[in-house]
Amino acid sequence: MRRWMAAIAMIACTALAGCGVDLPRGVDGDLTNNWKPMAAAAQFRPQAGACHADLAKNATPDDYEPVPCTGAHLAETVAVAEVSKQSQAYATCSKKASAFLGGDWRTGWVVLQPVLPTREAWSGGARWVRCDVAETSPVDGALVRRQGSMKGAVKAGGKLRMACANPTIDGDSVTEMHPVACAGTHTAEFAGLFATDRARSSQLSSDELAEGCDTAIAKFTGLPDDDTLPSRIGWLGFPPDDAAWTMGDRAIRCFLWLNGEKMKGSYRDAGTAKLKIHYKKR
Repeated sequence: MRRWMAAIAMIACTALAGCGVDLPRGVDGDLTNNWKPMAAAAQFRPQAGACHADLAKNATPDDYEPVPCTGAHLAETVAVAEVSKQSQAYATCSKKASAFLGGDWRTGWVVLQPVLPTREAWSGGARWVRCDVAETSPVDGALVRRQGSMKGAVKAGGKLRMACANPTIDGDSVTEMHPVACAGTHTAEFAGLFATDRARSSQLSSDELAEGCDTAIAKFTGLPDDDTLPSRIGWLGFPPDDAAWTMGDRAIRCFLWLNGEKMKGSYRDAGTAKLKIHYKKR
């Protein structure tokens, strides 16, 4: 009983203002008033308009080290958007990148990389996707370390827009693409895209590839998309690599190619007068 009474006495003294003890100036002995609530923890979110030394699939506060776009960098963040599902990342970034670049990003020497929060951050409520783009070399496909922003680089006449080129061909493979001005001599010209719904690139047959690029080239050149088309033109088709395919890119880049014949000027709307029947039907 004595211990219980002692405990009550201590609590009563604590509750009394001062309990007979002189308090420091400015201290009123009230432990409950004038306390400001703690600020809510701010969740990490990257910023648009930043550039980065490398491409990444995920971002955390610890590895977030943006660099000025005026200096050397590999990737540029064109937008940061909200997504409710990670499967929405590619489609969301595709639209954002095309708007930033001034044209469909798939028509440029460009790669797109959606950057997502880590698994732990996503579980904690992070719902953003960082949309990064990078320049790719048409010669060998390597990423280009560059200076300056890519804004508007894929619009008509843009520095990174696919146009005319001189390809290096080894058998059935294109080993290099060397962009040149369409006003000069060249052997290939970018004609357009066709998209497939195949889940894997390996499921795309050579016949589907030929049919898709023939249709894209017919539209570009103003040719009838009929049985005579394979006797008028050849084509080069470039599917996305496996990583891009997995993310959601299903667009094949199609170039008009006249089996190595020299072309001069653009063949847009060239029609049957310029592209006559002179090949054996494939």
